[in-house]
Amino acid sequence: MVESIKYWCLQTGLIEDADKSGAMRIAELGQFLFGDEEGQGVDPFLEDNASLWLLHHHICTAAPLSSWSMAFNHWNKPEFTKDELASFIVRKLSDEGASISENTVKRDVDCFVRAHTGTSNGGEESFDSPFLALRLLQATTSSGLYRFNIGRKHDLPDAIVGFAILMFMLEETGGDLDDSLDRLLFDPRSPGQVFKLDKGTLVDAVLSLGERKNGQLSYSDTAGLDTVRYAGDRTKLLRDARNYLLKYYGREPML
Repeated sequence: MVESIKYWCLQTGLIEDADKSGAMRIAELGQFLFGDEEGQGVDPFLEDNASLWLLHHHICTAAPLSSWSMAFNHWNKPEFTKDELASFIVRKLSDEGASISENTVKRDVDCFVRAHTGTSNGGEESFDSPFLALRLLQATTSSGLYRFNIGRKHDLPDAIVGFAILMFMLEETGGDLDDSLDRLLFDPRSPGQVFKLDKGTLVDAVLSLGERKNGQLSYSDTAGLDTVRYAGDRTKLLRDARNYLLKYYGREPML
């Protein structure tokens, strides 16, 4: 149980290695959500689903070898079976030079699916993941087939989408101040893939953020090119990404 808790805290970015001795410390995201000796976190009891979206975003963007990341970033179909996804992951990892047991991948895929769909089994084996609340995945009427819920998410705040856009620009495009809507929708670790958004939902979020005071993001479809532009300085991308979170949770933004 302790090892399981440690694994998920690492995957969600709540803790990190303190040194080579194996000691752990609370990571920046953990301090932000749960607090530390110096102050209270913004959501210490995970009462706001926005916090779950943040944790989900971290798993998908910072844990590249997990079934979670592979399913959201690299599986390009709306549906899958567990065997199909496991086989795909094994092939993908093999192509990248990684060696991993197929049985290990199958267990990881099973864990991923249960985290998002739960289980009908009762008793001690029942599974109730907090990520069920995000409703990103559902079982279909076809036996063994699962489908991503693509489109608008009623409890995904625009601020979290804005944070994900700026982090994508910072980490995946080298700090470019504008990006094509297609990349933000379909590239690995993009907001569109991580949150399973459609074009209209992503555009609406950008437009909403741009209408606010000191809005940093804007959308343009000039000459048939759908583009999202960041109005700030590239050296301030990380600061403004964090400011989206601070403002959402009612904290003072960084200057």
